[in-house]
Amino acid sequence: MVETGKHAIVFGASGNIGWAVVDQLLSNYPSQETFSKVTALINRPLSLKDSFWPDEPSARPELQLVSGINLIDGTVESIRELLRSEVRGIEQVTHIFYFELKVMCKMLKCAIDGFNQLVPKLEFVVFPSGTKSYGIHIPGGVFKPPYTESMGPLAGTAQSIINYPSMREILKHASAGTQWTWCDICPDAVIGFVPNGSAFNLTAHWATYLSLYALVEGKGAKVPFPGTTKAYNSLYNEASSEIIAKCSIWAALHPAKTSGQTFNIADQAKPESMRERWPTLAAYFGLEGTGPAEGDGVLKPSEYIAKHRGVFEKNGIKSSPVFQGDFLDSYGYYLDFDRHMSLEKIKMAGFTEELDPNGSWFKAFDRYKRAGMIAG
Repeated sequence: MVETGKHAIVFGASGNIGWAVVDQLLSNYPSQETFSKVTALINRPLSLKDSFWPDEPSARPELQLVSGINLIDGTVESIRELLRSEVRGIEQVTHIFYFELKVMCKMLKCAIDGFNQLVPKLEFVVFPSGTKSYGIHIPGGVFKPPYTESMGPLAGTAQSIINYPSMREILKHASAGTQWTWCDICPDAVIGFVPNGSAFNLTAHWATYLSLYALVEGKGAKVPFPGTTKAYNSLYNEASSEIIAKCSIWAALHPAKTSGQTFNIADQAKPESMRERWPTLAAYFGLEGTGPAEGDGVLKPSEYIAKHRGVFEKNGIKSSPVFQGDFLDSYGYYLDFDRHMSLEKIKMAGFTEELDPNGSWFKAFDRYKRAGMIAG
């Protein structure tokens, strides 16, 4: 690989989006030799073999995988020294992709202040925001879709529990008087693969549920959508971790078009509903996806998984740990309103790629299958 001088560092590299950012960088997105080095920072141990990233060193950027990076209780000084001691070539980093699951302001500030002292060649920082900015955590929603980046802020406590505005201020202040800049990428529900478990991964949750359902109930069984009729019919546009990763990398390489801005991102601009998506997802597992079966006695996915988990063990399937499955069960219940986003701003800036959402789900399911986390 030719030395280009571009060195990307990815925080939260084993998480839903961080994993995909590393995957795209190692797949030479947007072109071969754009980046010559990639450093993937993770907390829990993960081998390169178990990461399922591209593993042909001669055809991809040099990869440095660093585990044990826990920023939760760190200070500027401790994080700076941790990065200095653990990351080879830290002073050559040019791009930061900050996709820690626990995106806390203190963690971000300590990390960025540490980098400001260590990294003279830094050019760009990308971090993820989300549709809580548009009030999707408020029953019934707040704004009329399609959501645009100019909407907001929310009123009162609805705004106070959101970190994104404070994170933007941290980056705005930290980058003042420097050569680097930043932006944030705003997806709604994220479709993606993670290699070693995740707290909030709807894809892994439903892959586990539907795969197990097919084993227990048999191919051809009817599987109701786990939610309400309103949620089944509500419009949205989900984002695959792949499209988020590609957009993040593109944004980081085009600072003149993206500096200091927020961009919505999704697989496609066209909104769809679970009435369209659920039967297709179920069919992947040989099931017939139907509308909701509301009422008492209907097991939610996490309850069904808990009841029948022994079936996975009996079939030698390790499954993908989802640590907040009960929270993910609420997806089909409280998100019962239209919440689709406009992609006009990012397309006008120059990122025009779209993906087929069904294909994104299937690609993630395929990866879970290859990893032995769902039935083949």
